[in-house]
Amino acid sequence: MHDVRLRKRRTLLPLVGLGAIALVTALAVVGLSFYADGDDGGTGVALPDDADPGSAAPPSGGLSDEGIEARGSVDPRNILFGDTIRAHVDVVLDRRKVDPGSVRVSTEFVPWELVGPQARTRSDAGPNTHLRTTFTLRCTSSPCLPNDQASALEFGPARVSYAAPAAAPGERLSLAVDWPLLLVSSRFAAANAEGPDASSSLWRADLASFPSASYRISPTLLIALLVGGAVLLAAGGAALAFVAIPRRQPEPEPEPEPEPEPLPLLSPLEQALELLEASREDGAEDRRRALELVAEVLDLEHPDLARAARTLAWSEHDPLVEQTSGLATRVRTMIDLSENGNGRVH
Repeated sequence: MHDVRLRKRRTLLPLVGLGAIALVTALAVVGLSFYADGDDGGTGVALPDDADPGSAAPPSGGLSDEGIEARGSVDPRNILFGDTIRAHVDVVLDRRKVDPGSVRVSTEFVPWELVGPQARTRSDAGPNTHLRTTFTLRCTSSPCLPNDQASALEFGPARVSYAAPAAAPGERLSLAVDWPLLLVSSRFAAANAEGPDASSSLWRADLASFPSASYRISPTLLIALLVGGAVLLAAGGAALAFVAIPRRQPEPEPEPEPEPEPLPLLSPLEQALELLEASREDGAEDRRRALELVAEVLDLEHPDLARAARTLAWSEHDPLVEQTSGLATRVRTMIDLSENGNGRVH
């Protein structure tokens, strides 16, 4: 029963180890996912709900030492001649270092014309503020007319000026904001592009203007956590495998041989009867003494047998084995019938 339980335990230990490794791995993945999806500490500012699709997002990481960063974007980037576009200036600032009310955006879009009111939105998150200034533009003059099928246009840099919360009057700082390229296509070329021989030269990707990659968790920290978790899991699996390895059991000691049963103790009469039945040629003197012993023991209760034994003991010739063994048989028969039935005298 003990061996059966031990085998079952050895079989279950690897399964328990695999289950523990799977559970720890699942918990680690869930924990990392939760941490990656959680709040990043309030250092970033999300775009407002009415942000235009495809527009550049404000910086979501830590701000510079000046406490302000700005970025320009255009929506859409690929247009036909005469289309309306929106240009955005996104500013993210730390209110402890920059006064949001002092931020001003100045730029020129010549030969583009403003066809709508300038819009400005603000959203706060913790100590940070996101400001977005939007310009609605259109150009129908010859400078915006594509020379061929399409032309790349670029606005002049915009300037964002600001002041610190405790700055003296007139003390202002500024930073320049670059705009991405704008691709204006000819409407005539766009009409021809609808045929079977349409060219893909109307579309152009500007990968350099994509926002920089940001991370919820540092890749270095994530790699360190994954490597550490893998090392712990490997160590746990090795420990469980070591525990599950069958151990060599010591060989059981041989059972000691049972002691031989003690020989039954014979009474003097029984010893004398056995001596009378022995067939030794040189045992005449021993047989005489045995006959005398039998005669003394049986003298009171069995006088006839005692007389016969004494006659053989004192006979002139040595008593023969046939004579003494026959007397021994008669004695055994008489004692067995008249006394205790086991041939022994107590």
